[in-house]
Amino acid sequence: MDQLSPAEKAEVEGYLKTYPELRKELRGIEITLETYAASAAIDSPSGVKEKILVSIRASSVGNNSVRASSSVWPLAAAFLGLGLLLLGYLYFQKDKDVQHLEQQIIAARDTCQNTTNELSRQLSLLRQLTQPGNKILPFTATAGFASTDLYFHTNKQTKRNFIQVRNLPAITSNQSYELWSIKANQPPKPLDVFDKPGDGVIEVAYVDDTEVYAITIEPKGGKNSPTMENLIGTVSVAGI
Repeated sequence: MDQLSPAEKAEVEGYLKTYPELRKELRGIEITLETYAASAAIDSPSGVKEKILVSIRASSVGNNSVRASSSVWPLAAAFLGLGLLLLGYLYFQKDKDVQHLEQQIIAARDTCQNTTNELSRQLSLLRQLTQPGNKILPFTATAGFASTDLYFHTNKQTKRNFIQVRNLPAITSNQSYELWSIKANQPPKPLDVFDKPGDGVIEVAYVDDTEVYAITIEPKGGKNSPTMENLIGTVSVAGI
């Protein structure tokens, strides 16, 4: 309908090239409009053709010219009014369809952007886990939490730690997991408090000279000292 600015038109055409499914949707809208226009077409009243022919013949006869004109013009005006009404309706419908298509394009663009962001995050994470100097160490589960299955990714060069979660003991809505840094002759230092990660890998704090990292189950939000009966696993990083 040529209602878009040149920039908007170029943007829509670009999306139609990038996402073929949108072109199918646009074609479906066009077919719908064509079908509706055909179904809404108004048949001329019976006898109109004969009246028009009579009027034309009468126009060649002197005194009948005015009479013929007076009978044809109201009919022509009626057809013109109906045509304008139909065109107005079709324009309104097309405008609604264009708005719907614009909304779909925006939604598709947002979905693509979210997917791109997530893939970029995962790619960045994969690069970190495969950096030179990266060490992968299994957690040792405690007797009361034998189902614990975790891997610790640590890198002294980049000073970054990650926990890969394969299985964690269940916790209630009032509990959290808490990570601790343990050094000789020092009390455990509280680090990250977390729930089970959705994608199975989380980055946690790196503390220089840590000998052992441990995980406990604590009240929601964590504590300043570990609950040892809720110790679920440890991993030694001394000497690596």
